[in-house]
Amino acid sequence: MGAKAKSDTRKPEFHVVDDRPKLELNERNIILLMRSALLDDATNISERLGALLAEITVDEDNDVWISLEEDLWPDHKEPTQAIKVAAQLGIEIELETMWSKIPFHWPALGEQTSSTTEYLQMLLDAYAQYPIPSNSDA
Repeated sequence: MGAKAKSDTRKPEFHVVDDRPKLELNERNIILLMRSALLDDATNISERLGALLAEITVDEDNDVWISLEEDLWPDHKEPTQAIKVAAQLGIEIELETMWSKIPFHWPALGEQTSSTTEYLQMLLDAYAQYPIPSNSDA
């Protein structure tokens, strides 16, 4: 008769894929968590602006350096939530004060409220005291 059919004796290849969610502690995510913690610590508009404008850097060991604007974040205030987040992540945190151009005059206005709309109204009222001269005034 004819030739006998060869049977395939190879075993199928399987690859195990671990599709469980994993926490990626990359620079972007660490900065996001630290900034969120700073916002948790903020109790007024000035401090929230300070948290949003903080310079946060992450080194090769994932340790964090946070620079907080002197006019927006009180020098005596510890960012306790940021310190706790760093401890949970098992990383070191260093804090420093910086001086930079703040976005609005009168940073102390933001210490008086935790409402952005109230803060904006205070800013508008303060800036209104210094009208821009018209061309006819020159």
